[in-house]
Amino acid sequence: MMWVKEVRRLVVQGGFLDGLDVSFQSGLNCIIGSRGTGKSSILNLLRFALGDWSQQPREFLQQVSSLLEDGQVEVEFISEFDNIRRIQRRIGRYPRLYDSKGQLLQEGSDIRFNLEAYHQGQLEQLLDQGGNVLMDLLDHTNEELIPLKRELEANTAKRIQLQQEYETVAEKLTELKEKVAKKDLLVKELASLQLNEPEKRKHALVQEASLVEFWEKLLTSRLKGLRNLLAADYHTCRLDEDGLLNPDLVESLVTQVNQTLESHRQLSEELFKVMEEGLSSIQEIRAALAQRHEVQEQQIIQDLKEQGFAGCQELAQRRQSLMRELAELAGCEEEYQRLLTEAQRLMERKQVLLIEAQRWEDSISRSRKITVSRLNAVLAGNPFIRFHKCSYLEEYRRFLQQLLQGIISRRLIDSMVRRIDPRALMNIVNEADSELLSRTLECGNSEARQIIWALANRVDSGRMTEISIGDEVELYYRGKSGVEAVNSYRLSRGTQCSLLLPIILLARRPVLMGDQFEDHLDNGCIYDMVIPRLLDIKKTRQVILVTHNPNIVVAGQADWVVAMTLAHGQGRLLLQGRLDQEEVRGEVMSTLEGGREAFCCRLEYLGVG
Repeated sequence: MMWVKEVRRLVVQGGFLDGLDVSFQSGLNCIIGSRGTGKSSILNLLRFALGDWSQQPREFLQQVSSLLEDGQVEVEFISEFDNIRRIQRRIGRYPRLYDSKGQLLQEGSDIRFNLEAYHQGQLEQLLDQGGNVLMDLLDHTNEELIPLKRELEANTAKRIQLQQEYETVAEKLTELKEKVAKKDLLVKELASLQLNEPEKRKHALVQEASLVEFWEKLLTSRLKGLRNLLAADYHTCRLDEDGLLNPDLVESLVTQVNQTLESHRQLSEELFKVMEEGLSSIQEIRAALAQRHEVQEQQIIQDLKEQGFAGCQELAQRRQSLMRELAELAGCEEEYQRLLTEAQRLMERKQVLLIEAQRWEDSISRSRKITVSRLNAVLAGNPFIRFHKCSYLEEYRRFLQQLLQGIISRRLIDSMVRRIDPRALMNIVNEADSELLSRTLECGNSEARQIIWALANRVDSGRMTEISIGDEVELYYRGKSGVEAVNSYRLSRGTQCSLLLPIILLARRPVLMGDQFEDHLDNGCIYDMVIPRLLDIKKTRQVILVTHNPNIVVAGQADWVVAMTLAHGQGRLLLQGRLDQEEVRGEVMSTLEGGREAFCCRLEYLGVG
């Protein structure tokens, strides 16, 4: 992913801003103008060209499509390595990345940029999301967290993959466990069906006949192969003395080869005779055995009739049925043991990753705590941030409610969420330690056993160890009266936004873009809490803001002002330049203050100046 260090230029072809060519400078860039002149459209086109396209919602792309139509947007920027790059993008086409000389470097959807942009009303949306959103904003102020969070994300992805593999194996283990249990029952039942004496003799007849048949077929097969071998022609080698330098030695070689072939033929013929004699003997034995079996089988049938032939026949049929079922289950114990070993191996690997994840999480928490202390010092206690390690439990609570709903009370689930983290709970379940669970939750042993049984019988219960019990922060506001700090959730929306904005401005990302994110803030709050941050961060970071507030432009000492106007139904660039230029100051006064006369009237009425 490429970092955008600084945006230099925006050129638009087609659509509402056709022909627009806007420049940007280091520091604070302010885009001003009346409503509907295309100020927000400039930021939307920058977001379209430089944003993470895989994360851009369909509504935003539809909005840009209406704005750009069949046209093209081109953005020139400086990368993190101080290289000048140009990106071109159209709706429905892959973006193209060029160098400063116009040479194509890359094309496709895999081009990614790291950009921080807040559209109009996004601060309110962040407030509505709640949870650990504020923690994410604070993380943006600490670059040291980036590699730590990447390592933790990679660790979590590996654990999720191992958990999925384990669940697949566990499902097969359940099926095999049933087969093994069924096989044990079949073996016991088969053992209970004892053969009586006549049946044992009948079984021996079958074994004897099968043995003779086997050896007869084997020798017949070998004789057939030997016949094919003897049927092959043996050609004696003959010497052609033309072209030979050593005919005497070659003649000796040919003689030896011919003798060897002849010996081989004689031995094969002798072997063939012996095997034929053996096969003839086996056939004689088989014939004699068949005659004897016929007599013995008649005697066995007579004995079976005397003992109750029908019952014995049913017994034999049942035994044959059991044997067929056992044949179908052959090898299930070995497969069960193999999969059991595989499941244990997956859990051992996951346990190693969990230990590693704990180290990353502790490092992240320590870094966050240091960041909060630093921000509190920079913000001078207003807003004041309180850090709580591993306190965001909502996802954990929802997971347990899904697994245990209807089994135990919601009160007991809440108690479990507060007192036992997911990994400790999983260890308790694996060890079936109902006494420890009962003591920890202060509940009955029967309830503890019920919890362990419910979680142990769900192959997906191990997913709880991948639930992130995230850190959480709270914002507090201390007014000018110096009263005790108040939690931000008890304040108005405007005041909550005023507490978020300074934190956003303190983030250390290279480029920050905002579309009127000072809305709902009064001028006093902007001057006291926002302007000091802007004056500080614009020294090291480019900021591009669409604003209607004169304090942002003037008190923030904008380094570059872009003024937009509306002409013939299209957004047009009225002027751009530095704040110390007369025409720029005049446009700022006209657009943001209502003109020189209105500004002077307010000064006179207020008795200022």
